[in-house]
Amino acid sequence: MKIFIWERVGQCSYNYHTEGGVTVIAETEERARELANELEYCDILPEEIPGLVANIDYPCEKVFIFPDAGCC
Repeated sequence: MKIFIWERVGQCSYNYHTEGGVTVIAETEERARELANELEYCDILPEEIPGLVANIDYPCEKVFIFPDAGCC
């Protein structure tokens, strides 16, 4: 498995501040995007590329959303 970390994407929550970070554990970037974008509130655009990709020893796919708290 690999870990894909997007430090900031345009849409990852319904919060007033919609930006935030997305971390996905998956085999490929294509699958990572698919998993994240299946979430109703997350939309990683094709031009948004992960800032970090690394091999990890983890047994299953997983998505973590880190909403931007903004100034609130």
